[in-house]
Amino acid sequence: MIRSQLLSANPFVAVYDGVFDEATARAAIAAGEARLEQPTYGTEDGRVTGEKRTNLAALVDQWQVPELTELATRISGLLRLPPENCETSKLLRYEGEQLFDLHFDGYDAGGTSAHLLERGGQRLFTTLCYLNDVEDGGQTAFPNLKVAARPRLGRVLVFANTPPGANTVHPDSAHVGFGPDSGVKWVLSMWWREHHFHIPREYPAAEGDFVVY
Repeated sequence: MIRSQLLSANPFVAVYDGVFDEATARAAIAAGEARLEQPTYGTEDGRVTGEKRTNLAALVDQWQVPELTELATRISGLLRLPPENCETSKLLRYEGEQLFDLHFDGYDAGGTSAHLLERGGQRLFTTLCYLNDVEDGGQTAFPNLKVAARPRLGRVLVFANTPPGANTVHPDSAHVGFGPDSGVKWVLSMWWREHHFHIPREYPAAEGDFVVY
């Protein structure tokens, strides 16, 4: 049974518990653990690596992993958006003082990320799927809202990146991902666009199956 708690109405921020089980979490970690590396983040000068984002990350195609296909479909029902609006997922690993400092997930139509709107449009929602329990630390925090979500296995944090009825970045959607005080934090991040991001086809791709984007 899925249980929900609203943390903020504007922007929408809520946690949903009991969305997935440990087997799904293990499948997500197994799908990307071997390819983890320090990810880049956007700046006015383009994408860079640096102290603002020190966690590790790897892209995970949820349509290649049956458990994650089911998870994406379940979350799409919570959001009332088509599964095809989901970007390629990203596995995140945090340990110790690793973090992703204050940032926005939405795209600025007038900034350096404007070209990312061409495929799928704006990121309407972010969903963070927590893959393990964290005893201390590890929260995802929204400083302007003064709320934070604690990592728990099976919990999905959902938050809007835009104001209701608008396509601009909500100033209060700025958030920080913290590392745990001890142990490791695992997260599967999914971003949901306003239009289709994924073109459905059979997976794994059949021989000769070629899709042009």
